Amino acid sequence: MAKRIKPVSRIVKLEAEINRIIGEAFLNDTEFIGLDESFVPQVDISEKLDEIIVKVELPGVSQSDIILLLHSSRIEIKGVKRERHNSDQIKYLRLERQYGRFRRLVYLPAAVLTENTSAVLENGVLTIILKKYKRKKTKEVIVKIEKSKI
Repeated sequence: MAKRIKPVSRIVKLEAEINRIIGEAFLNDTEFIGLDESFVPQVDISEKLDEIIVKVELPGVSQSDIILLLHSSRIEIKGVKRERHNSDQIKYLRLERQYGRFRRLVYLPAAVLTENTSAVLENGVLTIILKKYKRKKTKEVIVKIEKSKI
């Protein structure tokens, strides 16, 4: 019996795997920070049967300062963490918290659907729930082979 090839689903899987490998090999838990980016937020990725959950630490960042871009196999989270005080009136003795622009690329372990994604910012943690891409099952049809009339 011949093996069925589904080029579209293979392309989606291949893209996801290439992006995952590139993300692991070249970024190695850190991101390339651009000149205008101050820090890279920490990320946790977990997986359920039909969804991927990404949690991003963004303490002190308001919802309106976050941009979330979704692709089939990666997420880009960027924005700005604003300093809330007037720095002219304050003399810092120690300043360890980071402010400014941030950006994080997250390569996903599987292809996801771009629709039906939800994101919630609660207690400084952005939780993104993504539905996994599922291949549609094909219907098998048995074709009767007739004898040649030659």
